[in-house]
Amino acid sequence: MTFLKPLSIGRNVYLGASLISHVPKRTVKIYTRTGDNGTSSLFTGERRPKNDPVFDALGTVDELACCIGLASAHIHDHISRQLPGYDVLTVLKQLEQIQCRLLGMSSSIATPLPRPENQTDISERPKRYKRVAFPEDVSVELEQWIDNLTNALPPLKVFILPSGGTPGSSLQLARAVCRRAERCVISMNLQHEYPVVEESVVKYLNRLSDYLFTAARYITNGLGFTEKTFLLPNTKSKK
Repeated sequence: MTFLKPLSIGRNVYLGASLISHVPKRTVKIYTRTGDNGTSSLFTGERRPKNDPVFDALGTVDELACCIGLASAHIHDHISRQLPGYDVLTVLKQLEQIQCRLLGMSSSIATPLPRPENQTDISERPKRYKRVAFPEDVSVELEQWIDNLTNALPPLKVFILPSGGTPGSSLQLARAVCRRAERCVISMNLQHEYPVVEESVVKYLNRLSDYLFTAARYITNGLGFTEKTFLLPNTKSKK
């Protein structure tokens, strides 16, 4: 039998001709207790109150990703309704990719841009910038998706209400949350004399709300649901 050097953690056990390695798994705790005083940490290590605008933006982007996940689940539940000429699976893949983009966006927002005069300060963002910088060209990808989905849809000639069953309605809800996330990020920049969030983030959120609106229409039509149109209620009293 060949001698095996013991591992620094865990132990090796022979069982016949097989080797079973018992290595205790590293446990990562969900709670840290560091936020019990009402503060939380940015990616730079700086701690701020949890009601700081940066955490409002981060929370809203997180909420957006959750809404997209919920919408995807509703689409999966109704995918058997797909009509000929529509490709719902492609939209689902796009939505998952968007969720990944939003997670990367959170890292960018959590690493505020430094003052222009501090760009070379090693304690500021440039040291981490390459890891958290949000790509400049990803909005173009959304525009291509929007164009492709639009080409498969009937022309939009009237205002429509958030509708389309749970799949379409949940995407419209995600669109509304996306608009709020955009407002949060813009507010962060306006509260400073210089931008603390990259322009590419603002641009992506702006384009993403357009995508979610188009995707909601595509899914509504592709799964055979009805788009409810806007009609001003008659407020005249009947005599």
